[in-house]
Formats: sequence, C-alpha cells, structure tokens
Amino acid sequence: MSKFATLLLIAIILLCSELLPIVFSQTSSSEAVSAPAIEWQNSYGGSTVSVSNLIQTTDGGYIFMDLGWRYNVGFQPSTVYKVDTAGNVQWSKTLGPYNTSEYLGASSIIQTNDGGYEIAGGWTIGVTYRYTPTLVKMGAQGNIEWAANYSSVPDLGTATFAGIRTSDGGFAYCKNGRVIKTDINKNTQWVHVLNYTESSGRTNPLSLFSLIETSDGALAILAVGEYHSGIARTGRIYLIKTEPFLPLPTQTPLPTPMPTSLSALTVEATTVILLIIVVFAISASAVLLKKRKQPSIKQAKKDSAPL
Repeated sequence: MSKFATLLLIAIILLCSELLPIVFSQTSSSEAVSAPAIEWQNSYGGSTVSVSNLIQTTDGGYIFMDLGWRYNVGFQPSTVYKVDTAGNVQWSKTLGPYNTSEYLGASSIIQTNDGGYEIAGGWTIGVTYRYTPTLVKMGAQGNIEWAANYSSVPDLGTATFAGIRTSDGGFAYCKNGRVIKTDINKNTQWVHVLNYTESSGRTNPLSLFSLIETSDGALAILAVGEYHSGIARTGRIYLIKTEPFLPLPTQTPLPTPMPTSLSALTVEATTVILLIIVVFAISASAVLLKKRKQPSIKQAKKDSAPL
C-alpha cells in the first residue's frame, strides 16, 4: 500500500470516529423516561386563592406565603409558612392585622444573607383594594425586624408559571395542573398530573403556581386546591415534592451533549473533510518534493558516463 493510500485510510477512520457517536446519540435520545414518584405532599391553611413564589431555604426546608386574598372578602393578612425538609410546619406568621385594621398583603419572598427573609407586598387598611407598596424584613424565626413603604418595591421573585431550566440541561414547567419535563431539545420526557381530593371526596386538578429544583435533585411544586367543602376558591395550599431524579451540582459535570442538529453535524463533517484535504496536500507535496530530488534515468546515465 502506498503512503498516500495509508494516509487516506487514516483520514477515513478519523471521519468515522467523529460521526458515529453523533448517530448513536441521536438514536438514544428518543428513549422513554419515567416520571419521578411523589415523595411527599402536604397541605396548609384554608380559604386561599393564590400563593407566592416558593423558595428552598439554606437549611433544606421551604418558605412560601398565601397572598392575602379571600373569596368575596378581598384583601386579608398574608401568612408566611416555614416548613422543614419533609414539609412539616416549623412556624407560621400572619402579617397583621395591626392597630385592628392594618396588615400586609404579600406577593413575593427571598432569603437574605443573615438567614432571615425579605417580603414584598402592599400595606393596606381594612378590606379596601388600595395599598401602599412595602418591603418587610423578617428574622429567621418569623419576627418582623422592620418595614418600609416605597413608591415601588423591588421585584423579589415571582411564581414560576413559564418554567425552569433543570440541572440536566432540560426544562420543567407547569401547565393546566400538570408538570411537564422536557429534554435539552425541548422534547417531552414525561408529564405528571397533580390532583387533590376535596372534603366531599371529589378529585380535582391542582392550580400550580411555583416550581423549583431542590438541592437533592428533585422538583418541588407550590399549588392551590381551589375547592374546600365543595365551595369554589376556598381551598388550601399544597406543597409537593418528587423523588430525586436530576444530577446534583456536586457531582461530576455532565459531558457536553453530542450535537444532534443538522447544522452541528455539518460542522463536524466539515472539520473532518478539512483534515482530509490537509493530509492529502501534505502527502502530495511530499511526493512531488521526492520526485524533484531524484535524478532522471537519462541524467543518471549521463552523470555516470566516462569523460
């Protein structure tokens, strides 16, 4: 086998080694994935219309609030719920009333660096719909440290209606009482329908408000069951946690996903084709250079003839 043929064979082997993993990755990406089981589900409060964003706290637990609305009543004091890693209530704090009629209707919450919390909401009097934007600082055990009124308050966080990016590179989002998990290419992997049973025994889908990925690689969902005792919009808050199924941040980073699109495939193929061209050019140059250095037969005879 000539040197050129050998180099060409090497280039073809390199091409195959680049393209075959792409083909196999495309085949394996269509494999079905089972939805994770529900690890636990707890309910809280009553007569709740909507809830705040859900956050996981530094101790592994969770904190959230109802938004201070009641059916046919209007603004009412919000209640903050702090729960442990299993959803058991550690403490709860109702934000008012103060001076008989003043209270805070909260909207969103974050945890601060000192282990406490900041709450954005509206300070109001009575059951009117007029309120003053307010920021409240709460201690780690729910004690209010200070409250300040502003013409506007910072956006501390909102309920996750659209969805979140998960640690496996895919997405999870809430829609019509369902949690939908997709892969990195937004192909649906699984759908989880979340229901609750009201006191009459009837089963209804939950209204999902906030979705987060937990520190152990699970999903936690904050929702409201809108019916209680058969009456519309008088339900309870539900916190639901799935079993862990996502890669943890502390684990070895995920390998870079193999490209699956045609454009990515073209880039890989182009790279290898360029490699073949370079190898061919080098080998051709070497052959030409060798021929130039070797004297012709006539020249060799002439040089060897006696003078």
